Amino acid sequence: MKLHALTACHDNRQAQLTATSRQKKIAAALLAACLTLLTACAGTGDARGSALAAEVYQVPVYSFDTMTAEERFTAEDGTELAYYSYQLQSMAVENLEKLSPEDREAAERNAENFNEKMNDLLDKSVEIGRQMGANAQTVPGSAGLPYYDVTVSESVLCGQIVSVRMDNTSYSGGAHPNSYTNSYLFDLATGQFIDPIQVADDPEAFRAGAAELLVEAAEAREEDLPGYWVDYRDIIGRWNEGAALFGPEGMTVVFSTYELGPYAMGAVELTVPYGEFADLLGPGGLERLGLKAETEETEM
Repeated sequence: MKLHALTACHDNRQAQLTATSRQKKIAAALLAACLTLLTACAGTGDARGSALAAEVYQVPVYSFDTMTAEERFTAEDGTELAYYSYQLQSMAVENLEKLSPEDREAAERNAENFNEKMNDLLDKSVEIGRQMGANAQTVPGSAGLPYYDVTVSESVLCGQIVSVRMDNTSYSGGAHPNSYTNSYLFDLATGQFIDPIQVADDPEAFRAGAAELLVEAAEAREEDLPGYWVDYRDIIGRWNEGAALFGPEGMTVVFSTYELGPYAMGAVELTVPYGEFADLLGPGGLERLGLKAETEETEM
């Protein structure tokens, strides 16, 4: 009996062990299923995270380079008669593929419009240079000097405004070479070239107020003051029709040779710091140039 009881008890224990083993197997299967589900969810989370990370777009990064056109003209004996060299600006977007669709479209528009203008200017310059070369074949330069036409340029980006400066020097006969400076302002927000006064919230108020500051700057040049044309104030008042540029420190207006005075005076460059005309720009103008208004508040 004891043996039977032991046997029976053993059989019951075995049954319990068997049942427990089955429960463990079921629990293990459930655990495995849960782990599989969690892994799948984690994978989905990673995919979503990757998708979200891919949607963290960058802001456009613009860069500028020089495009060059040059040519030399010689006589049959190899004597140099004329040459031209033009270096104009071109725009590129360095991170185009990392922009949002909207920013990419605007950036492509900006580069296209900017480069279209610069390419047109380059083509027209080449026409002038080739005509000069043709003229030199029939009327060579005096004193054995070749004719030439040379333009160099540079771009400065302040906020959303690109300032392009183009300096030209040329000689086509006569007592001396000639030189002049042009400027082109491009607004990245609109994708258009603009008049300098359009940088400000109130363009006309900016034109008039900046003219007064530029007259003060011109009159501070005591060495040049006696040589200015009698109507120099009126000429400066139309400063936006000439070469106006926005740089890191302020606005520079270049009056080319002969504009404010005789040849001997040369070009006159007048610079006004931003701090002197920030109020003329207005909040929008400051933002366009990437500037922040300074507050006069002091901590107590």
